[in-house]
Amino acid sequence: MMAHTIRFNRDLGVIVLRAKQSMDVEELEQSFDELVNLPGFKEGLSLIFDFRGSTTPLTSTDLRRLAIYAERTDAQWGDTKWSFLASADVTFGLSRMFMALTAKHQVETHVFRTLVEANDWLGLGMEIDEILRRTPD
Repeated sequence: MMAHTIRFNRDLGVIVLRAKQSMDVEELEQSFDELVNLPGFKEGLSLIFDFRGSTTPLTSTDLRRLAIYAERTDAQWGDTKWSFLASADVTFGLSRMFMALTAKHQVETHVFRTLVEANDWLGLGMEIDEILRRTPD
């Protein structure tokens, strides 16, 4: 069983990936492939990666591997933003490390501890809790 769900809100131009339980490096890589293969996927879509419902026990080696893997699909995303929501300290720290490792990618990533902090960063003209509410599992 997958430890995550993916929902594409075409009206808002955003994909929401929710981690339900711990995701290992292989599942995270698989999710990168899933995203770009969604029907209707196009350059410029935003991504909300909600880690608040999970722990992700990755090592720094795993993160370097993920950053390299993410580069494979980077051009397909184009200039856009990925917003990570991480309430756990470890997940927050790992997400910040991923941000640093992917700083030269086209996709801009940022991690937030709370929904309020994440508001407006994606630039979709809507608060993030409203985006999540309009993109249910």
